[in-house]
Amino acid sequence: MTITRRTWLVRTGITGTAALMASRARAADAPKLLGGKLFFMVRRTYAQGIDIAALRTPAEPAHRQHLLKFGQTVVASALIDDTGARIGSVSISDINTRKDIERYVYDDPFTKAGIYGSIAITPVDLYKVDGSYNRAPAWFAPELRERQLAEGYDVPVLPTGDAGAKTMFLLSRHYIPKPDFSRLKAEHDAAHKDYVSALSPTVFSAAGFDAHWNRVSDMAVADFSDRAAMQRYVDDDPFTKAGMFTRVDIERVDLYKLDGRYNRAPGWFADDMKRRQDSRAGKT
Repeated sequence: MTITRRTWLVRTGITGTAALMASRARAADAPKLLGGKLFFMVRRTYAQGIDIAALRTPAEPAHRQHLLKFGQTVVASALIDDTGARIGSVSISDINTRKDIERYVYDDPFTKAGIYGSIAITPVDLYKVDGSYNRAPAWFAPELRERQLAEGYDVPVLPTGDAGAKTMFLLSRHYIPKPDFSRLKAEHDAAHKDYVSALSPTVFSAAGFDAHWNRVSDMAVADFSDRAAMQRYVDDDPFTKAGMFTRVDIERVDLYKLDGRYNRAPGWFADDMKRRQDSRAGKT
């Protein structure tokens, strides 16, 4: 089943007057961004009960051309189930408006082919990207490299064949209501930062907004070898222990594109990130 713009609006409850009110609210209030720029996260899961490969294969060349035409995907990863099968994707794009991100998503030949059972679009503040994990697919590498060099950010692009895929995990956490969340965050923020900096597992981090620019969630991809280790990391986080989340989801991903030129890490993370990048590059 192809997910239309109208279907997406209905599923998210933003239709008619509500859509207009949400639009006005977005125009009236600008979110405070750690990363300095608004991005959009797109989560797609495959439709059930159909032959995905039969629909993907003929649409693949047009899909690649569509991505190259837009050239605005900063993060791309495949969603993987516990059997190792691909069940969808999660990506973050450097696109400024919901209208433009919807055009990008719904004009994609894969979307038109009907391979997706669900599509969710979330505005995000992408505030940490670790370019050392750049595993762009071979067909994307030349275009990505050109854009990086044009921006003065020289991160080697490793074709998939030269850098084996590594299991990582997508962590999504949904906040408790704002007054309590803000209070607990102020109380435990220092301990949380010390905890994250000591372990240094996070490849990218982003915060999600609702239609009124309230920061309501965060998501990250973390470099852990198995789900149990990822779960321990989540459970021992001071934020988790303080009861700051209503729901925490952990999913396996294959992170195959990470464009490091968008690195806008908060100051407290910068030194640690550089240490890890230099280590992987063989620098002392």
